[in-house]
Amino acid sequence: MTRLVSAALVLVGAAAAAAQPPAGPFDRFLPYVPPDANVLVLVDVKAAYDSPIGKTEKWADEYKSRYQSGVGFVAPYSTAVVIGSQVNLTTMTRDHQVGIVGVPTQLPIKTLAERDGGTATEIAGRPFALSPRDVYTTSLSVPATVALYPADRQAAARWSRHAAGAQKGANLSPYLTAAAAAAPGKAVTVAVDLTESQDPTLLRLGLAVSPAVVNAKLSPDEVAGLARFLATAKGLTFTATAGDAITGSVRIDFAAVAVSYPSVMKPLFVELLDQFGVAIPGVSSWDVKVEQRSVTFTGPLTPADLSRVLSLFAFPGTASEDDTLKAGELSPGATQRYFAATNTILGDLRRQKNSKDYNKMATWHDKAAEQLYHLNRTGVDPLALKVADDAGRRLKALSLSLRGVPIDTKALDASSYYTYSTNGWGWWRSTSYNTNIPQVQGQIARVVANDEKTRLSTWAQIDQMMADVGRQLGDKYKLQF
Repeated sequence: MTRLVSAALVLVGAAAAAAQPPAGPFDRFLPYVPPDANVLVLVDVKAAYDSPIGKTEKWADEYKSRYQSGVGFVAPYSTAVVIGSQVNLTTMTRDHQVGIVGVPTQLPIKTLAERDGGTATEIAGRPFALSPRDVYTTSLSVPATVALYPADRQAAARWSRHAAGAQKGANLSPYLTAAAAAAPGKAVTVAVDLTESQDPTLLRLGLAVSPAVVNAKLSPDEVAGLARFLATAKGLTFTATAGDAITGSVRIDFAAVAVSYPSVMKPLFVELLDQFGVAIPGVSSWDVKVEQRSVTFTGPLTPADLSRVLSLFAFPGTASEDDTLKAGELSPGATQRYFAATNTILGDLRRQKNSKDYNKMATWHDKAAEQLYHLNRTGVDPLALKVADDAGRRLKALSLSLRGVPIDTKALDASSYYTYSTNGWGWWRSTSYNTNIPQVQGQIARVVANDEKTRLSTWAQIDQMMADVGRQLGDKYKLQF
């Protein structure tokens, strides 16, 4: 009898195990995302590489080459990447970000520090490597490499204490939890939790000067109703599905039932997406579907478009195995990879420099400058470091010019340059209200147009600097730069 009971228990246990759904590509990483994250990025690297377009475009080879050159955070041996960010949705500034990169084996902290020319330290009982690229890295037994960016020691301590109890399971907001549950089958998912982030009064004031609303000639009562609806925004989710081509989708979810104004909904949400910083080329021509509690845009994406979306969440990747050097030692190979990475970043941006979508281009110039700052500088010749720094300053200046701040050509040769900080997500998230917004926007547009010659001249300077330094490095090391 005892044997029969034991056998029955074994069968019940086996049946229960069989009934459990298979683990998703992100399940083992999600518990390590801090609970205060309001932005979640999920990249199914393996699914992307194995997709028809991934094989046709040879993404695995391309990203391996880019990573070895120092560009990007997707390691060639990674199967999945999970990023959790805490973003101030009023000022649209990122407080901190945790990037979790799935790897085949757990890397020792000493190895991470040595590869990057950094130092090993301990924070809240956990070993970390502090990189000169402003990032803390550590490792997990799941296994994964973790990057905390920027290198905020207090934020790292909080995360370390959270990670110590992560075995209890993920502790995300309901919106991000739902987005993660729907992520399998998507190459990329980006979810932003907007719950309780919108003020209906400010929205009403902002909508009054929205071009889409003004053109639709809505009454004050209709504008107020639209503002109340927008204030119930729960979140925004972007997904990219990789098949023979890439299909993109942006869905904005609401707690309230949609207010239906057919003449205004599509242009308004295209406007909002632009102000959100969802800089997706061609989104205005995507199909739009307005449902009771959501608005969804769907359309084609190019691989370059998808790379730009991911660049919004970039952080310094761990250095490759080839980068381990002694302190102060210069390496022709490291210099060559660094210079090639600089050229790659500039080349990607250069192909878009003539775009008239100034707001999006300003974002890409900012992100390209950040990517230059993310590159591993260990063992790199000072000539290559200086030209990348000079290019980064000019990209920041170009970004400002595209936002209506004329380029100060004298300041470009200084050791630093001014930076740009946005006040909210456009008219609808501004913490103050100004009745002459249309006039201000018109003035900005004129400044942007008038500064075009200076922008072209600045790009010519960047190209000339890179060519000159490439020749100098080639003569010095007898290598192709």
